[in-house]
Amino acid sequence: MRGLSKRAAAFISAEGRKGEGRGRPMSAVRLMVPTHLSACGHLPAPWQGGAQAGRLGPKGVPLREALLGGRSFETPELPPIDNPGVRAYIFSAQKGQASMVIDCHSHLVPKSWYDSKSPQAIFNIEGLLEEQEKAGVDITVFGNNWIRNPEGKDSLEIMKEFNVFAAEATAKYPKHLVGLVSSIPFADDRILKETKRAISDYKLKGIMVNSSVNGEYLDSPRATPFFELVTELDVPLFIHPPRVTIGAEKMEIFRLPEMVGRPFDTTLSLTRFIFAGGLEKFPNLNLICAHVGGALPLLPGRLDFGYELRKDMSFGPWEPDVMTRPPSSYIRQLYFDTVSLHPPAVLCAVQTVGADHVLFGSDFPPVPIPLKRSLEAVTSVSLSSEEKEKILGGNAARLLGLSG
Repeated sequence: MRGLSKRAAAFISAEGRKGEGRGRPMSAVRLMVPTHLSACGHLPAPWQGGAQAGRLGPKGVPLREALLGGRSFETPELPPIDNPGVRAYIFSAQKGQASMVIDCHSHLVPKSWYDSKSPQAIFNIEGLLEEQEKAGVDITVFGNNWIRNPEGKDSLEIMKEFNVFAAEATAKYPKHLVGLVSSIPFADDRILKETKRAISDYKLKGIMVNSSVNGEYLDSPRATPFFELVTELDVPLFIHPPRVTIGAEKMEIFRLPEMVGRPFDTTLSLTRFIFAGGLEKFPNLNLICAHVGGALPLLPGRLDFGYELRKDMSFGPWEPDVMTRPPSSYIRQLYFDTVSLHPPAVLCAVQTVGADHVLFGSDFPPVPIPLKRSLEAVTSVSLSSEEKEKILGGNAARLLGLSG
């Protein structure tokens, strides 16, 4: 199926040549749309109108809409693509090209960090590539979440080892993997120099850090040099919660830290950062927030009424008063991934920050949920085909500087 890109290209080419009489007529065949785009419905055949430049019948229905609508269909005009794992190409009716499906949230680590107690998927690049192929995902973006790092090594050593691994994996699988630089927002000059070196020397396209480190959050003054560097480097910054989160002392059961603690650690950190004037000082930051930004999509109204009443001391202190506009306007500057497995959460994110600021993510590896389920959390939402195309890959491609 990796070779399907050639078949898809041939399909587009045949489309363009049909009017010149060089397209080869074929008996009715079925173009199978991946199941992650929906429970495939059927359109009647034969199609009327045939293939047009960037469009398909019947009656010139845009192919992109047919795919994003999750349809399988029959046509006598096209080469057969009869494979249940067909890639999730979304054809642009305007450009006649296929857009990439980009998963912006996953975690891989060097095999030298192997631990039998860790999810084995984080060591298995080949397994990830197989899952990509099944689901129709073109590129997976991976980073170090500082949750499963080797013991006995200092932070700088871990950073360097991971950044070499990220660069090597990206170079080995340039069409399928994009590694992010591992860094720490509260650190000394050695950490900053390693971060800058990994971007400039390894040509990695973004950075991943934790939302907090040992209870220190992104509004800490110690993070200012780091945000200055990120602004200078002009790369996206992925905010991922740490292993030990807010409320950890009350989450000792049922793996609550990963299910509850982590989304709320992100929520707290970004709220503190916004209220402390972080996006006033650094308005050009492109912050990608894990797990649909935690609770942030739910909070704009509540944060705004707090801001509106900030001078009423009967509700408690409000200091320092550094924001120049309501908190919701800063939230709209953020980017949220779709890691939730909950379509209403994805819709809430889109309605809060707009489709231009939402990126498809799965958290696989390490979370062993089939990629197609994560994709369905996007494709099943009532959004336009253009909005879905942006979320599934267009926004990530733009932020990371990837060609479509």
